[in-house]
Amino acid sequence: MWSQPYGSKREQTELEKLLVKEGGLYRSSGKNSVIFNVYTGVQYAQLSTRSQGLVVGLNIRCPPGSGRDSDWKKRVDHWKHAGSKKLTSGSLVALVLVSRGSFKAYLANLVSSVADIAESAKRSEEYIQVKATFFDPEVEIEALKKENITVDTNTFAILIDNGVMFESVRPFLKTLNTIDSTSIPFSRYICAQDSLNNIDIRPPRYATAPGFRFNLQSVAKPGQRIDPLDVHNPASIARARAQLQQFSVLDPSQADGVVDSLTREVSLIQG
Repeated sequence: MWSQPYGSKREQTELEKLLVKEGGLYRSSGKNSVIFNVYTGVQYAQLSTRSQGLVVGLNIRCPPGSGRDSDWKKRVDHWKHAGSKKLTSGSLVALVLVSRGSFKAYLANLVSSVADIAESAKRSEEYIQVKATFFDPEVEIEALKKENITVDTNTFAILIDNGVMFESVRPFLKTLNTIDSTSIPFSRYICAQDSLNNIDIRPPRYATAPGFRFNLQSVAKPGQRIDPLDVHNPASIARARAQLQQFSVLDPSQADGVVDSLTREVSLIQG
């Protein structure tokens, strides 16, 4: 059972609230919100084999609802019907292991059928069992040890399922696994290990040609002159910024945005 540390007065995050409720549907806020199901109380179960390799069993806590009914027939009926749309065989899921502020996440492909899950619901009011094949053999080794991965509020495991079928993303994941990071456009920034604040952002490649200058006169007010912009010359960049703010039809924020866009190959312009 998840609980907020004693004496803590800060407001719980949405995820922490969900952990207190012992799982359920998580919906992030914002324009590009995502929805996924969170299952708590995860423990390793038995391992088995199949043609693709080792299959790891996972005991997971059933979220509150009909899946926890005291009548085993109703629990089975839940997973055969309403629950059958969750934890679908072939789904890509993530096992997240949390330990004292740090975490590890392992991707897996669910291989248990609706019948398998429904059958496991007969044995417990609170837990069901799913089976998965993991991409990282480290999980298989840990599962063989059968150590507890859900212990308390500091050390616990959750399973995340957003309903994405593994086969639909297999080509993309396979390509990412083999691609040379240097062949990715803007790889200096996309593959950066450090904050972008600590990375020197280069000028656009076309602007580095010998003798190249940006002609900014088209945005000048009538009767005003704005000098060409040389991306290699800090004085020219500063002068262009000042002249655009004073002598152009742009407002100060637009002037800054133009200069940033012309002098950097990657630039974020805030509206």
